[in-house]
Amino acid sequence: MSGVVKTLVHGVADARQASEIASMGVDGVVVEVGEPRGLVLDFQAAESIASALPPLTARLALCAPGSALPAGFWGAVTDVSANAATPEGASLHVVRVEQEHLDPERIPADADAVWVRPASSGSSAATRFDYRALDRISGYHRLIVEVPDGAAGAETAIRLARPYALLFS
Repeated sequence: MSGVVKTLVHGVADARQASEIASMGVDGVVVEVGEPRGLVLDFQAAESIASALPPLTARLALCAPGSALPAGFWGAVTDVSANAATPEGASLHVVRVEQEHLDPERIPADADAVWVRPASSGSSAATRFDYRALDRISGYHRLIVEVPDGAAGAETAIRLARPYALLFS
């Protein structure tokens, strides 16, 4: 991928935080709804976050299999292990996969983008990804790379993975 790399923020907790993040110029946010792990929001909280974001900010919801999107969200994220279809109402479907399980054969052909989470071992973006595998995936899908070391790893991830977007948690 060449061109401007998008920035996404995962784990927005409330409308106030969404406004602060939007003022920094991020391209999109990801919230978790309907799952019993991580920072999980109810639909009302997710909808208040969507309302607090500027019009052109992407709104993605990490959804449990079979769940609907909260109002104001147009993109859905599902785990590749769940073999989930695109949630109803989503115009964009992102598939999330762990680096250790990155297999092009497991990624649905209709996925619009692939969010790759870093390997559990390694200390930085340079050592927590298989960049050859990422390069193969990027030939077929937009690549979203979750940066394990924040801004410090952004340059390395951009240079080595050439992603469509970087995701910061």
